[in-house]
Amino acid sequence: MKYLVNLDLNKNQLLNAALQNLASHPSSPVVGQIYWNTTDDVAYAWDGSQWLNPFQDTIYNHPTFTALDPTLSGANVLASLETNTEGHITAATTRVLTLSDLGYTGATDANKYVHPTDGVDMGPALTGATVISDVTVNAEGHVIGFATRNMTASDLGAAVIDDAANNLTHTWSSSKIQAELDNISSQVAGALIYIGGYDAATNTPDLDTTPSGIEKGNTFTVTADGMFYSASVQAGDMLIAEVDNPASLADWTVVNKNIPDIVDASTTDKGIIEIATQAEVDAGTDTVRAVTPATLSSYVAEAISGGAFAASVGDGSNTSFNVTHGLGTEDCLVEVYDAVTKETVITDVDRLSTSQVQIRVNVAPATNALRVVIRA
Repeated sequence: MKYLVNLDLNKNQLLNAALQNLASHPSSPVVGQIYWNTTDDVAYAWDGSQWLNPFQDTIYNHPTFTALDPTLSGANVLASLETNTEGHITAATTRVLTLSDLGYTGATDANKYVHPTDGVDMGPALTGATVISDVTVNAEGHVIGFATRNMTASDLGAAVIDDAANNLTHTWSSSKIQAELDNISSQVAGALIYIGGYDAATNTPDLDTTPSGIEKGNTFTVTADGMFYSASVQAGDMLIAEVDNPASLADWTVVNKNIPDIVDASTTDKGIIEIATQAEVDAGTDTVRAVTPATLSSYVAEAISGGAFAASVGDGSNTSFNVTHGLGTEDCLVEVYDAVTKETVITDVDRLSTSQVQIRVNVAPATNALRVVIRA
């Protein structure tokens, strides 16, 4: 996108912007033009006669570094550092740590601690249900003995079986498990269990002639209209067995789908709605018919084609052009693009009247170099 006029940000910030990257100076620069040279990684600005680096006088040149190379191996440490007036280190001295630096005042303090001999076998390896029950330690905290015992069934039961618990870290006794299963069985008995569809026209599966294996709570959905015993049922109705092995209509509950009468749709009620014709869409006055994507697309296309204007501007000398569009409104969209590259460009646009706009640029465009498109 090209800007053919100045961009006034009205004192707002230009965020996340980068200078134009070029390998060499651009030709025909204007005063104040800046860019980033990718060859020497320097920013340049044109002052009207030459390219300048606006940052060259503020770049700090650090003095050449000279390695001090102090040897700091073993017990050697830094003893002192010397700096110049700029705060740079110019010299360093080292020294060797002594026992006194570490807080030792004599040979006794310097003795290393000797741990008692380890690896003493205190008894045979523990096997089976034998576990350690007690450990004996001396004043230094070293283990000098231990006692053992055999685990009992009560130890395991107290740790694992807990009929009062309801979590993943315990288990129940067999009596507790059986009680829970019995409770679940009593709750499931008689519950609604969906079996499948029922074709009332063909009695498939057989529910009213010689039914077999049907239990209380078995539920079927009617898929085709017909007679169920002496009752007329329709697709969508539901049949629920009230007893095991039902043998009559009285043993079943028939739930009708009960779909209400469908009404015309409105702004307050759901219902059936009619599709509007293209003429009704174009008129735009109907409040009870629906618009389809096809009729809407046709209406918009017709509206755009009937409210648009295009013209070419540019003569190589003028920078302002009055364009008469005759659309009869100031509420119009104006777009300008390069007639050669087809790229949208930014210009100043003034709406002079309901039939005319003015296009302004900074540099005179060539003859018919710009294309102006106006839509109402």
